[in-house]
Amino acid sequence: MNRGSTKKQRLEGQQHYDELESDIDKKASERFHTPPAYRNYTVDDYLKKMGVDVTKGVDADGQEHSD
Repeated sequence: MNRGSTKKQRLEGQQHYDELESDIDKKASERFHTPPAYRNYTVDDYLKKMGVDVTKGVDADGQEHSD
């Protein structure tokens, strides 16, 4: 008994898949490939947004340096 697909079935399946790939609607493709809704923010970006001066250093106790 043959459990796998025959060569003919595999070729027909691949041909069907190729046809589907070639019939892509351009507008649908543009909608699918929209830019991400949210930008990636770093910790520094978030701290700057919150008004924290990130140019100052912090010592081991968490106290700000007064340079």
